[in-house]
Amino acid sequence: MKKMFIILSMNLLLTSCSPNDDIIQEQHNRGFIEMEYNGEKLSFGKNAYNGWVLNNQKDTIGRFYTARITKDAKNFYDVKLFAYLSKENQLNGLEMEFTPMVNGKGWTYLYTTEEKPMVYKNTQFDGVLLKSDFEGYLFYHPKEDKNPVHLINGKINIPVKGLGIDWSQW
Repeated sequence: MKKMFIILSMNLLLTSCSPNDDIIQEQHNRGFIEMEYNGEKLSFGKNAYNGWVLNNQKDTIGRFYTARITKDAKNFYDVKLFAYLSKENQLNGLEMEFTPMVNGKGWTYLYTTEEKPMVYKNTQFDGVLLKSDFEGYLFYHPKEDKNPVHLINGKINIPVKGLGIDWSQW
């Protein structure tokens, strides 16, 4: 009985350690958000992930998508897009946050005004993928900000759910 156990264990060990086993990581469409800011074309999406937006009752009322372009530790761009959904999974609205960090200093721009709005157009949402074009202004303060960021030629093509954090990049 002892010999039989040793033989089975050795066979199991040899078959499980085959040298031609290739590990194939499943590739996800991480989507992208592209825009021009201060004459520079930015394309977010390589390290993107998404999550839930909850209300006070812990009900899911939307999803967010976030990504970063890192130049170095003190210079980077962050973008976060919020897609608010109805109970029927229909798109109710979009909101964006944009953070340009230069030499370790920057503001998060997230407010829009009627005089200088952020305009989303040609928006399509099939329950999973969100596509839209955008252009406009974001302010860091709803009333006192006199220097908004102006984002032009913006394109959104993102999965609204299903992206976890890609821990392999850390």
